[in-house]
Amino acid sequence: MTMVARDTSLRQTPAVGPLGPGVQRVHMVGIGGAGMEGLSRLLAAKGYRITGSDTVDGPVIEALRDMGIAVFHGHDEAHARGADVLIYSAAVPVSNVERQAAVRAGIPQLRRAEVLGMLSGELDTISVAGTHGKTTTASLLAAVLHAAARKPTILVGGWVNGCTQTVHGTEALLLVEADEYDRSFLELESWLAIVTNIEAEHLDCYADEAELVEAFVTFLQQTRTDGSIVINGDGPLCRQVAERLASSPARARVITFGFAESCDVRATNIISGPHGTSFDCHDSSSQRRIQLRIPGRHNVANALAAVAAASLLRVDPDVCSEALSCFAGVDRRFQDYGQVHGVRVIDDYAHHPTEVAATLAAAREQMGGGRLVAVLQPHTYSRTRQFHAEFAHALDAADRSWVTSVYAAREQLEDGLQSDVIVAGQKIGAHALWEADVEKALAAALDSCVAGDWLVVMGAGDIGSRLQVLLQERRA
Repeated sequence: MTMVARDTSLRQTPAVGPLGPGVQRVHMVGIGGAGMEGLSRLLAAKGYRITGSDTVDGPVIEALRDMGIAVFHGHDEAHARGADVLIYSAAVPVSNVERQAAVRAGIPQLRRAEVLGMLSGELDTISVAGTHGKTTTASLLAAVLHAAARKPTILVGGWVNGCTQTVHGTEALLLVEADEYDRSFLELESWLAIVTNIEAEHLDCYADEAELVEAFVTFLQQTRTDGSIVINGDGPLCRQVAERLASSPARARVITFGFAESCDVRATNIISGPHGTSFDCHDSSSQRRIQLRIPGRHNVANALAAVAAASLLRVDPDVCSEALSCFAGVDRRFQDYGQVHGVRVIDDYAHHPTEVAATLAAAREQMGGGRLVAVLQPHTYSRTRQFHAEFAHALDAADRSWVTSVYAAREQLEDGLQSDVIVAGQKIGAHALWEADVEKALAAALDSCVAGDWLVVMGAGDIGSRLQVLLQERRA
């Protein structure tokens, strides 16, 4: 069974945009966030006049300014003045001065997730959800669709080769990441829903695993009955969700992917090396060899999800395989910065123990020798509290590691623990150090390396940009 979009002809610009009648100027608080900056580009392409604000600056903000979006540095109630609607990210609290000014001025406010829901209601939506791999899987599928000459609207947070992936397409198809944090993905109506995996995460807004599973069940039950669901067939929590879906009276078709023989799309004969990973891909109609430039078993799973989705979207299998083999990866997902005095430097977004373990395992697969040195910037105090023992175990795979202070993001210290507990929990004799200062930790880790070593830097905060500064200094 394949799926066909309701309308693949060019869309006419509606008389009233998705944000409702009378909306012209949109102000976005936290516009530099991974999901917000792409949304701002998409709304600008739809004809809205966009302004925004953020406490951080950098290449993302500069790129928005270059395309004519006025972005203010810092928050001030004056920034919201004159807006027809204010959009805010999940990280922006109700106490924000611009949100408070909007309340006083009677300016309607929308969560980013609500806006995505409005967009998904007017397009055939491909939603990529899951604890890990959302951005890479969505980016792989975007590359496949581009190779197949499809013209979807794409709203994916990760950048590729320093460029945004956001595209305002001409086809009635939307590809978007679906975030389970704060139950944001429940705003979406999916035509094709993809779940890469499910694991305990965001337990600051879910009481336990059972509540998390319930949210994923609800998300998938909202998939249109003329659509399909692609879900990991290996993970225990995914299997729980699939079993719940099987008992639903009216449901979309379910396709599984993974490594088990029971999966509808599966991988065998996996070979990893310095140039990536290859595997045999099996589905109901064929078997073919696929070569990936991006390393790691976890990326094989991401590619399988993209293959399953591409088949449902009627993409030629050869076109799909070629697109996957050419995909070089998303920025900050095992991004290779080359060598500095003989030391290979890798930057990765990993911020969950499973992701840290997968990233270090992928590095080991590619290394020809030398030591594996790691630097981790933990992300949020609540995640540190919940998983400090698991982080310690994951970092044991490195020959030497540094842990920095927590990148707080939306939290305060009282929400969890400081990250020195991770170092304290590592195995006896492990070469693990806690250095609160990120720049000092990065410099110390790089200085400890010799030619032939690999330095792997991980975290979802600002450690990636700080690494870039250090590398520029060392290469000057």
